[in-house]
Amino acid sequence: MKLHLSSINGDPQAPPWSWTSSNLTFLRHPRLLPLASSSPLSLRRLLPLLAYALVSGLFRNPFVSSRILLLASSASDLSFSRLLFTHIPKPNLFSYNTIIRALAESPEHHPGAAFEVYDEMLQRGARPDKYTFPFLLKACRCPLDLHLCKSAHTHLLVLGFDIDPFVQTELMNMYFLCGSLHDARRVFNEMSVRDVVVWTAMISGLCSNGLYRNALEVFIEMRGSDPSVDPNVATMVSTMSACANLGSLEHAKCLHAYAEKVGVERNVFVRNSLIDLYAKCGGIILATQVFNKMNERDLLSWTAMISGLASHGFGNEALKLFSNMIKAGTSSDSTTFIAVLSACSHAGLVDEAITIFGSMEKVYNVTPEIKHYGCMVDLFSRAGLLSHAYEFIANMPFEPNLTILGALLSACRVHKNLEIGELVVKKIESICRHKGGANVLLSNIYADQSQWHEVTAVRERARRDASKPPGQSWIGVNGCVHEFMVKDRSHPLSVELHLLLDGLGKLMEELI
Repeated sequence: MKLHLSSINGDPQAPPWSWTSSNLTFLRHPRLLPLASSSPLSLRRLLPLLAYALVSGLFRNPFVSSRILLLASSASDLSFSRLLFTHIPKPNLFSYNTIIRALAESPEHHPGAAFEVYDEMLQRGARPDKYTFPFLLKACRCPLDLHLCKSAHTHLLVLGFDIDPFVQTELMNMYFLCGSLHDARRVFNEMSVRDVVVWTAMISGLCSNGLYRNALEVFIEMRGSDPSVDPNVATMVSTMSACANLGSLEHAKCLHAYAEKVGVERNVFVRNSLIDLYAKCGGIILATQVFNKMNERDLLSWTAMISGLASHGFGNEALKLFSNMIKAGTSSDSTTFIAVLSACSHAGLVDEAITIFGSMEKVYNVTPEIKHYGCMVDLFSRAGLLSHAYEFIANMPFEPNLTILGALLSACRVHKNLEIGELVVKKIESICRHKGGANVLLSNIYADQSQWHEVTAVRERARRDASKPPGQSWIGVNGCVHEFMVKDRSHPLSVELHLLLDGLGKLMEELI
């Protein structure tokens, strides 16, 4: 889309109304008083007001038309809002911002629709303000459109809004969503003033793109560069999420102590994050201590603790906690049942899992999704009930994904079940484009059966299909987080590490 930069130097938009004129409107026309309400109105209540405004000629009043448009947009009827906007004789800036925002936040319309309205606004000589661009940038989200995002960036640079923290933060968020990390970092580096919202947006954006170590480094940078910036709940939650993915228990303890120092540790969201953080860093006892100290627990608190117990193999304890949650009157949701079924899977509680899965819809009104079916397949596979697992997949109400089929195929390798393994690989080949990992597992099953000709053929297929992203892992040692990637020898201690791993491998072979 071509935006008209030549139009943006028009006269500044006059204020859409004054308090005096709006109050006079209501005094003279009390039937329009509901327009002054800050609460949203339904279309049923709004239509009589619109009819009165049209008949009385008040719809030509910028204040009246703008308020009706705003309330129509709040009623989530975008088609009606667009129709209404086209009948406003002279839309003011408030009206333009309102319809741009409605288009940007609606999943029904292409992002170009908001930019078309923006382009029309420029051609009519209306000048955008600092509220226009955050709405415009949100329009790039569904679907993500980096080109439109950069077009908006160009306009706000020309208009001088690149120094507004509110606009800059939304621009940075948008670049993160589009995966343009370099542009997001550049916007961040060019900010002369960084408040806690800016720092938090940077940390959260890095986390959402899997750059957990970088997110933790930004948090440390924030603490060192500007002592006047106190982290809030959102800052701590985002940073704890990064640390949880790094698995560093040492950093987890430091973040916990810092949360206490700045006075946010008692917040329920922070404590929920602490439970998840400690559980993922191997500190399940510390996670339990945080949970037991909580006077206020929401669904996330219970789910995080159940999930933590599940990942550490404490299946019976997780089920007991689930029972306590129900007794406490907390309603479970889809995520809770994933945690509970995972607990059963890790602990081999087959009968309990079957009972819980069967009660999801009947008792708790939660419809099983593909992840719940995946938990059940994983449960049967771990328990060696491969026929049950395959039959369960065949009776699923939707197509299985690679994760579900991969769990069963891995179990086929462990239990040396070539028959079901071949069936699973055929299923994978019919639904998945990339299946190198599946072929490797099948070749190992053939190797266990000494079928070397099949091993050669399958591994050749696996080499042709080897297109999955390289594995990545992190480990914290003495306060420093080290990052590793498959076939990456850039680490300064790479030679020593590989020698040590080779030695450990030989030692394991001797023990076996």
